[in-house]
Amino acid sequence: MKHRISQVLFLLCVFFVKTASAQDVLPEFKLKIITPGKVTISWHNPYQNCIQLSVQRSDDNKKFKTIVSAKNPSLYENSFTDTKSIKNKICYYRIQYTLKGGKYNFSKTHNTFEKPEVKELKGTPANWSASKFVYTNNSGYIQIQLNSPTSFVYRLVFQDENGNEIFQMKKIESENLILDKTNFPHAGWYSFELYKDEKLFEKNKVYLNNK
Repeated sequence: MKHRISQVLFLLCVFFVKTASAQDVLPEFKLKIITPGKVTISWHNPYQNCIQLSVQRSDDNKKFKTIVSAKNPSLYENSFTDTKSIKNKICYYRIQYTLKGGKYNFSKTHNTFEKPEVKELKGTPANWSASKFVYTNNSGYIQIQLNSPTSFVYRLVFQDENGNEIFQMKKIESENLILDKTNFPHAGWYSFELYKDEKLFEKNKVYLNNK
């Protein structure tokens, strides 16, 4: 009898653990940078009893503000394009699901920081290694990521394949920048020189994708 009771208790414990784990799984969504300052958020709604769905944004991952509420929160699939995303700064996004009865859940949080593209780039130079500071992100834009830009004076110079200067950025003060593609005459490889306190910090190449 005691053995049977132990088996029942064990099965109940397994059930509650699995149930708790399933409830802890947060809903997912996707971010796509269209242009600097313009981000599309797309999602699937896993809750059939959802009465309000709100997209929220933050610039510090602490204080979130609702930027839009879906007109039809019960739709399984939907999207929204944020045209007022903060340029040259990492933005954080999440989705709040309000359910019947007053309960609410949050999705996972994603941000606009994009890691360098890891796939093979067209015409990759021999023995080339991607920069950690100036790189092609997953949306095809050239992104700049600097450490403590207010503590140092950073200057960045871009050149074409013939070594002619295209433009330069003096005294970069933002730690995260996504450059508009209109700054460059065409897609392809560009050389750059990154200066830190007027000393050459890195000389490398970066690829601008036209996707």
